[in-house]
Amino acid sequence: MKKMFYALLAVSIVFSACKEEDDITAPTVLSGCTDAIATNYDPTATNDDGSCIFGIVGGTWITDSEEITMHAVVSMGGVVFMDSTWTETENNPDSMDHVVQKFWGNGEVKFWDNNNNLVDSGTWVQSGTTVTVTTDTVIIGEIISVTETNLIHEVEGNETFTENGVDYDIDFIFKAYHTRDPNGFTSKNTNQRKGNTSWINKRKLINSIKF
Repeated sequence: MKKMFYALLAVSIVFSACKEEDDITAPTVLSGCTDAIATNYDPTATNDDGSCIFGIVGGTWITDSEEITMHAVVSMGGVVFMDSTWTETENNPDSMDHVVQKFWGNGEVKFWDNNNNLVDSGTWVQSGTTVTVTTDTVIIGEIISVTETNLIHEVEGNETFTENGVDYDIDFIFKAYHTRDPNGFTSKNTNQRKGNTSWINKRKLINSIKF
């Protein structure tokens, strides 16, 4: 009788243990993008599935280098003195007008120089890879590539001006390379200075041209 009792007790314990194991619910795994900077960030996702898509909003963009290719036709009284194409690269922050850029999701954009001075601000809109920035002028550029850490954008345009009787007609392609600072910034000087609407350093260009 005792043996049967112990056998029944053992079966009961095993059954109870199995039931408790069946009652344990495995944690739910939700796959999605877990990077808060991504445009398709999913705050409910617990497993990053590699689907993150990145845009220009999030953190700030630090300019690493700028490249400008110019085709300049220089003339006086209709006589062409120069018709040439060349490329210049700048990676010294002190020589760049815009070193830090920040785009907000509400359409606001601001630019700072290397000394943390606010140099320009305005609005922006994006359609596909085309970004239009409106400050005291309108600039239309193309996003060449954008990732979690890097951005390359390009602006094409033309500038014409006359100085000391010399006519300048310049086609240009401006390309900038940026690194994303995901932490943004804590403080910036607010002494904003607007007014530089030219992509061409005219004085530097004029001084570099020898007749």
